[in-house]
Amino acid sequence: MSALNFPNNPSVNDIYTANGTKWQWDGISWSRVVSAGNQGFQGEEGAQGAQGHQGAQGVTGAQGTEGAQGAQGHQGAQGAQGHQGAVGAQGDQGAQGAQGHQGAQGAVGAQGAQGAQGAQGAAGTNGAQGSTNNLEISETAPSSPSPGDLWWESDTGILAVYYDDGSGSPSAQWVEIGSSQGAQGAQGATGAQGAQGATGGGGSAGAQGAQGAQGATGAQGAQGASGTTVVRMWVDFNGAGVVAIRNDFNVNTITDNTTGDYTINFSSALPSSTYAMQVTGTAAIGSYATIGQLYGTLTGVAQLKTTSQCRILTTSGQQSSVDNAEICCSAFN
Repeated sequence: MSALNFPNNPSVNDIYTANGTKWQWDGISWSRVVSAGNQGFQGEEGAQGAQGHQGAQGVTGAQGTEGAQGAQGHQGAQGAQGHQGAVGAQGDQGAQGAQGHQGAQGAVGAQGAQGAQGAQGAAGTNGAQGSTNNLEISETAPSSPSPGDLWWESDTGILAVYYDDGSGSPSAQWVEIGSSQGAQGAQGATGAQGAQGATGGGGSAGAQGAQGAQGATGAQGAQGASGTTVVRMWVDFNGAGVVAIRNDFNVNTITDNTTGDYTINFSSALPSSTYAMQVTGTAAIGSYATIGQLYGTLTGVAQLKTTSQCRILTTSGQQSSVDNAEICCSAFN
């Protein structure tokens, strides 16, 4: 085996290999690169015992009977657009039958035994005792060492020797002292197969749930209130000369068709065209009374009475059309 001859002026982390061993330069000394021996193989784990069978599910209790439906409230008497009678209250729900008990869980099979651990590899032999040279303990390398001096780095626990290989300048350097790794341990024997777990006993059936009580009958719905009549439109306007609206509700415009003939146009459509109407007008003192009516009543033509407009006539007592200074019209349903 040849003597060690470390490189001159190495760089940090440089590797030097000689006689099958590697050293690495850490900037101060050569540290021996030691490879750990292989770990002995783990013994195989014993097989898992089989799972015990699941206990049978208990029978579910029967569903309670639902309470009877409350009687339907009577329909309110028909007014002009009467409100709907209130619906009778819902009968209470019958109570839920109790849940059957769960069958007992079968016992779990026993766990297979763990395989035995592989034997530990034997430790490597210690190196021969070195000569008794100077030993310095510090965190930094000694400033003026001699070949053969020892240095124990107190912050890392590394022991190094100052070695002179007689080559280059400088020819001496710090070299880490280490020991060889023991041989690999033999593989552990495979653990024995775990015994089969016992089968769990079947759970007993749950008891039958009790029958739910009958729900109480809902109370009789109250009598629906009578419907109310609603004013859908009204207007007060001047029908003589240029037509002018004085006041109104739900009226958009009024068209002056001819003498005593007017079309009233609604702002919003009425719910239906089956509304009742009232038309009145003023008359001068000593003249015949003014009669208001739907257009078509005396003219022999079709009436105009829809959800969006209506056409009216104002006539004198002699049934001739007249314009009036004040005409009032309204619609109800």
